[in-house]
Amino acid sequence: MSRPLQVLVISCAALVASVAILFSGCSVPDDSPSSMTASTTESPFPDTDTVADLDLGARIPEAVGSAAGRGARVDFALLDRQTGAYFASGDTEQTETASVSKLFIADDVLRGAEIARVPVSADDMDSIASMLRSSDDNAANALWYKYGGSDIINRVTERYGLTATSPPWDDLWWNTTTSAADLVAYYSRLLDGAGGLSPASTATVIGFLRESTPVATDGYQQQFGIVGGLPAEPVRAVKQGWMCCIADRWIHLTTGTIGVDNRYIVALISREEIHYEDDMDNYPDTAVVDVTDDSSARHARDTLTGFVTMLFPDGRID
Repeated sequence: MSRPLQVLVISCAALVASVAILFSGCSVPDDSPSSMTASTTESPFPDTDTVADLDLGARIPEAVGSAAGRGARVDFALLDRQTGAYFASGDTEQTETASVSKLFIADDVLRGAEIARVPVSADDMDSIASMLRSSDDNAANALWYKYGGSDIINRVTERYGLTATSPPWDDLWWNTTTSAADLVAYYSRLLDGAGGLSPASTATVIGFLRESTPVATDGYQQQFGIVGGLPAEPVRAVKQGWMCCIADRWIHLTTGTIGVDNRYIVALISREEIHYEDDMDNYPDTAVVDVTDDSSARHARDTLTGFVTMLFPDGRID
């Protein structure tokens, strides 16, 4: 089990000041002066001119550097299932999954039904659909506690051989930790059956991910990262994640399969400093309100989308 990172929170009028809250997608940032991050110095972003004549291997460090200039660390992994080519940067670093752990919850429920040789109940299937399409936290909570909490992660990591994925330290699904490499491995083994899920259940998972909604159930904009950065790729199955604030950082994950027959598997994880361009006295309570228009959240989403754009300037994987 991994040790928790520092979590900074803000007191809210609706809560007792001593209570710290952390929800998926996300928690509440700190409003103390020490947490106010100075605006980073940024070159034009995404800087597609810099990478125009480079191959993918050479584009990666350029994108990493540009993201760093915006106060973000981005880890990246891509597998071409057709050729076996693998590209990565920082892919073994462990980070909280946020809502991407909903993949593991859905997988475990489906596999459990297969083992028991019973159909998944209509209510559970509705929860899986809402959780994967629209990142429904309530659906995730219901399934998480119904099927054993952290034991779900233990079962999935054992079946899939995920060496960098660990159960949450506090038994809260969004604090499950993983790496970009493990997420790519998960999708790869899901698709080839190595994780034990049947082709029918795999098709269920991929089908719901291909129906990912533009806006999540909590109002958050889901079209960042590989969705916004690959507009010329019409076939994609994606699971996004977001959470704030872990060690003064926004966390965003953009993961999934791209192309016909799920040819490409992509996983990106960003950790970006809280970034406001004005002098806000109070940060929004991102646990209970729509933060789509929050400037720091938007900045972090744009960083991840721009990172993908720098890797693939033509809007498709080539």
